[in-house]
Amino acid sequence: MSREDTAIVAKRVDESPADTGEIRALAQSAGYTVVGEVVQQRDPHPGHEFGTGAIAELRREVQESDAGAVVVDNDLDANRAFALADRLPDDTAVRDRKRLVIDIFGERAATRRAQLEVRLAELEYELPRAEERAKRGEDVGRQGFKSAGESPASQVRAAYKREIKQVEDALADIESADANRRADRHAAGFDLVALAGYTNAGKSTLLRRLADDHAVGENDRRHADLAGVAESRDGLFTTLNTTTRRATLGDRRLLVTDTVGFVSGLPHWLVDSFESTLASAYRADAVLLVADATDPVDRLREKVTTSRDVLADHRDADGGVVPVLNKVDAASRLDEKRRVVGDLVGDPVCVSALDGSGLDALADRLAASLPERETARFSLPQSDATMSFVSWLYDHANTVDVAHGETVEVEISGRREVVALARGRADDVGADTAARRDS
Repeated sequence: MSREDTAIVAKRVDESPADTGEIRALAQSAGYTVVGEVVQQRDPHPGHEFGTGAIAELRREVQESDAGAVVVDNDLDANRAFALADRLPDDTAVRDRKRLVIDIFGERAATRRAQLEVRLAELEYELPRAEERAKRGEDVGRQGFKSAGESPASQVRAAYKREIKQVEDALADIESADANRRADRHAAGFDLVALAGYTNAGKSTLLRRLADDHAVGENDRRHADLAGVAESRDGLFTTLNTTTRRATLGDRRLLVTDTVGFVSGLPHWLVDSFESTLASAYRADAVLLVADATDPVDRLREKVTTSRDVLADHRDADGGVVPVLNKVDAASRLDEKRRVVGDLVGDPVCVSALDGSGLDALADRLAASLPERETARFSLPQSDATMSFVSWLYDHANTVDVAHGETVEVEISGRREVVALARGRADDVGADTAARRDS
């Protein structure tokens, strides 16, 4: 194991106790072996976050363990990050929580969209640090064209801003394509459902429980992004690139997407950087907000509050949010935890994705949260065009009832988009139509 792979965890708290469990897990996800930790209770030092005693202890820990990095479970601005690094042994890297999460995301990003979002987060994070290095006279390699009287720091800032704009434009193009795909899926009769919540809440395991045996579109170019499997394993940020699979709920066809897990302490700008990745949750017809029933009560309250707030700030769809308390097979104090979630986001459905318990109740709640379906009736002439139209209805509508006589009498129910398309196609066939909305 090389020096660069080892780290000391450091955390400053206003009040005790200090929980270092998640930052240790994040460090391990980033590839570090944690060889020590330093915790200090005090107000933040304005110059370098920690007080002199904690910094002396950090120096000693780094020297004794020969650790290559100090991972700080606090957010450090550029000045404090440099000031802390200056007080540690030479060549000791300093990574705060934001930088660590970005590094992990970068390792997990496999799609063009995820890679662009990681790059946007990196640029936003590094910009003030690059400015500070330029002020110190260090070469940051971003001096493009210099205007008269422009300082090195201003020149660096302009270069970063140019690249940020380029990445944002590329992401906007991807989001436009994704919006078209969502519209196509609605027109094909699919309801869109997203799994949201904290990392390690069991969303990927729940996806495997909900999904049909085979993904839609394995041989369909329109749905080439749909996955045949959903990876399930213990670890933070298993899901960065979204996974979508088909599910059937009664007579409704669903596309269910597992999204990137939330993590504590992420600032809004970092969440916003991953807007496109999280769009599956923000714009789904319904969201299953999954929480981990094995979390301690206070931790559960914090996670559900943050998840609720992120969805409230960004979600622009009308469908419902269904709270799901997962891992109830291994949970204690379940009644209390159910009340906590209920007070924050409504009474949760208690399930175990591991053993399958509670899934029928979840299906009922999910069905009730999906958009209301519309119904239409058509009186069609006996013709090849009518038969072709009926075949199309079977592929797109939720229910199709057909009665043959002198005419072909058809009644369907389905998504608003499908019923609208059906009306247009029926007009082409020459049908007498009637439509109503289910009450």
